[in-house]
Amino acid sequence: MIGRVVAAVAMLCGGAGAALAHPHVWVQARAELVLDQKRNLVAVRESWTFDPEYSAFAVLNLDSKRDGVPDQPKLDAMAAERLEAMAETAYFTQGKLNGRPLALKGGPAPKASFSGGRLTFDFTLVPQAPTGPVRNLVMSFDDPDFYVAFGFPPGEAVRLSGGSDCVLRFTRPPQQAKEGEQLIPDGEATGTPGAAAAAAADYTGRLLVACP
Repeated sequence: MIGRVVAAVAMLCGGAGAALAHPHVWVQARAELVLDQKRNLVAVRESWTFDPEYSAFAVLNLDSKRDGVPDQPKLDAMAAERLEAMAETAYFTQGKLNGRPLALKGGPAPKASFSGGRLTFDFTLVPQAPTGPVRNLVMSFDDPDFYVAFGFPPGEAVRLSGGSDCVLRFTRPPQQAKEGEQLIPDGEATGTPGAAAAAAADYTGRLLVACP
């Protein structure tokens, strides 16, 4: 577990604050699953919007003009670095396709933007190998170490593109961590096996795609 926490910290630039409990970072996530005409999974597009505290931390020293607007080339470079580092945590995206674990890799051209005091990170994941037509696909977007809390905005947080005869069902988390709400002491999260995952379970959303 500690290795995953270290990877999460590295991916998120060391975390935003000196909090003494998990979670430390809050994300509002959206996702789009893309199928081709043969119902093969070709991409998972994700968009994460971070809490204001982490957002402010992440864009430090990215504003060369000192006008309150981070430089876009620096934001895009940061996005590429983040996506590469996220391989250590499987991109916080877990999946099983037709009953088998789904292995993903980073896709091209990740982007970052900053608006209203919040950082948004848009990126694409693609299967590491051909998957074959989807019969059933189960996915979740979460951090089992609960360093990062994933929530979902109202409305259509998850969508399916392609596979017109397939059905998408998204189950929202039983609970959603409020920004700044810390739910498990760091010592317990990092020192007690399974404690963080147990705490995170009630805050994890899941989706199911079923195709005939």
